[in-house]
Amino acid sequence: MASPPRALIAVAAAALAAAALAGCSDSDTADPAIETVERSAGDAIVIPPDEPIILGVSSALTGPVGERGSEYRDAVVLGVQRFEDENGEGIEGHAIEVHAEDDGCTVADQTAVATERLLGRPTLVGVLGPQCSTGAEAVLDAYDDAGVVAISGSATATALTADRPEGSYFFRTAFRNDLQGAVVGDFVADQLMADSVVLVDNGEVYGTDIAASTARFLESNGVDVERLSVPQGTVDFGGVADGIAESAPDAVGYAGFNPDAALLLRQLRDAGYEGTYGAFDAAASEREFVAPLGEDAEGALFAGCSLPLPDDVRSEFQSVHGAAPAAAFNGQYVDATEALLGAVAQTAQPQDDGSLVIDPEELRDAVASTDIEDGLTGRIRFDERGDRRTTGDDASAIAEQVGLIGCEVENGQFVPIDSEATP
Repeated sequence: MASPPRALIAVAAAALAAAALAGCSDSDTADPAIETVERSAGDAIVIPPDEPIILGVSSALTGPVGERGSEYRDAVVLGVQRFEDENGEGIEGHAIEVHAEDDGCTVADQTAVATERLLGRPTLVGVLGPQCSTGAEAVLDAYDDAGVVAISGSATATALTADRPEGSYFFRTAFRNDLQGAVVGDFVADQLMADSVVLVDNGEVYGTDIAASTARFLESNGVDVERLSVPQGTVDFGGVADGIAESAPDAVGYAGFNPDAALLLRQLRDAGYEGTYGAFDAAASEREFVAPLGEDAEGALFAGCSLPLPDDVRSEFQSVHGAAPAAAFNGQYVDATEALLGAVAQTAQPQDDGSLVIDPEELRDAVASTDIEDGLTGRIRFDERGDRRTTGDDASAIAEQVGLIGCEVENGQFVPIDSEATP
């Protein structure tokens, strides 16, 4: 086991007590009852003398997507380490601690509980997350009301930023679903030259949004689209698979998570469907998709795959997490962490007694002014909505700027689609 990371990690879920991460502890036993703190955007954040600066993480740590959510937590830890390597340990003499809460991803009530627990920490300066669009949709107003910055590296639903009020405290380093839809729409029409596509979504915020965006761009490219919706957690896709096999579209796309994405493909093949199968970032996982399917996974296409990380970053991540990075948005969470810590360092005002005082609005504005030229996923700047700032109108050029890549399963591994074949 590698030496413990400098950032102390307190993991909220008791089920993670055995996680292979040095410094982990179960907050139910390691932490006393969390205080109830009344927060508003007008109240300063005060870090008392010798107290740590707390970064919150809102991520799924258990359940079907807990494996990738745990990677995002550990990507935040790596982001802290990288920040301290560049700037020295802590900020103004205060240590940086990472506290994670299990937000259930698509379980909105659980995300709300995680948010309440994080906001209850008096020295919380910001949150990395929420992980998923459904959870984020349920709690972003709470972060705005409390004046607490939340930067998600993985919540991609278009409306999360498009519908936020001016002055929101929400940002994201992840790309948006409408961009994925544009990229997929062009690829399917221009590269696959498909005339007919069936899009199956999982019935929740992320899935319905990305399927709708993709359908819109496919139809604008002259592709005939049929939409189907199957509730998340479905195990038996038999009727859907039989119907698709009978209609024999050129391609099938699934908008949702694993194991559903893998189960649908297996049952499509069992039903005799031999056409192209693809999915999006939420299903792009070698461990959760490729490994269970074996040869059935060969040739599957994905948008929003994990951006290849430099060798030194992969090694650093493995020393923290205990395994190589595999989830789609690890780089985006490292970048989000460095953006938040840079803004904290810029706005924290040391006091004579050794405490720090941070104005929430100044912190939000500092995040909004972030400009990291060499982020792991590209240049990190935010527009007025809190999305990644990009230039140009071409979908493929914008995708390159925000780390959105496509990949294909070849010989049991994800292989980036050649740039010349990518829309």
